[in-house]
Amino acid sequence: MRKLVLFLGALAVTSSEPARSDPRGAKARYATQADIDRLEQEIAAQRELVEKLLALQTQYLKSLTALAQSSPSSSPSPEPKEHTIPPPAGAPEPQPAVITKAPEPRAPERPVATKPKPPAGPHGTGTVLGRVKGGTPGDTYVYVEDIVGPLAHGSASMKQQNRQFVPRALVVQKGTQVEFPNMDAVFHNVFSVTPDNSFDLGSYRQGESKSVHMTKPGVVSVYCNMHPDMVGYILIVPGGFYTRVGQDGFYKLAGVPAGHHRVVAWTPNAKPMASEVDVSESDPATVELELHPTHQGPHTNKDGMAYGSYKE
Repeated sequence: MRKLVLFLGALAVTSSEPARSDPRGAKARYATQADIDRLEQEIAAQRELVEKLLALQTQYLKSLTALAQSSPSSSPSPEPKEHTIPPPAGAPEPQPAVITKAPEPRAPERPVATKPKPPAGPHGTGTVLGRVKGGTPGDTYVYVEDIVGPLAHGSASMKQQNRQFVPRALVVQKGTQVEFPNMDAVFHNVFSVTPDNSFDLGSYRQGESKSVHMTKPGVVSVYCNMHPDMVGYILIVPGGFYTRVGQDGFYKLAGVPAGHHRVVAWTPNAKPMASEVDVSESDPATVELELHPTHQGPHTNKDGMAYGSYKE
């Protein structure tokens, strides 16, 4: 760096002085353009070198500063030791004082209401079988009344054919949708005035069908508002344990949950008859029932009036 400064100073002095004659009388040589260009190149090279040196020096100073800031300036001074007077010989050592915090008051816990568990009943399934006397052959059924199942999602059909309901007696589980298709070449008007299950489908022609959603267990009497001789019966049972009684009067219900149950026999135009029974896995339970059909008189139309003459 020092050499460069001296060189630049000498150059400045040389360029500022006028050209002098040599002491021996010879003329001094003036610098040419090539000399000036060469000199400027050397100056530029020296300037670039100086700038690099300055950049390295600046980087070095920054590194020193960062190192000084990261290292502790001074080592921590040792803490003064606490001088205590030792207790006299034989004296008990003092125990540290224990500070106890009084417990916060808690809200009284509410008593949890526990639902009593139902008594354990017998497990497994059994069979109920027997005989029904006095029932209408083909239209007599036996079902378990106290076993309530979920709503059914199926469908059943009671046709209007030859001016009769076919079948005359129909048994469905609650929730079943019953269809009433008209198969005759005349109009029909299906209705019922049974409490909790009354409906009126209006008159409709052959090929059409209307339906009713059966949800209330019991017996539904079905009529046609145009034909008084058309009478049908729908038995809506609460669950899925039911069966049709055979022509000989015997029946069999399999897969009934073990326990105490109420078995009912039903046929159209008769009061249902029931009996209590204990079902177990070991032996079939036998129940015999007797029905007493009664004669049903004429019924009225959907308006509560007597049927008039009807011409096709």
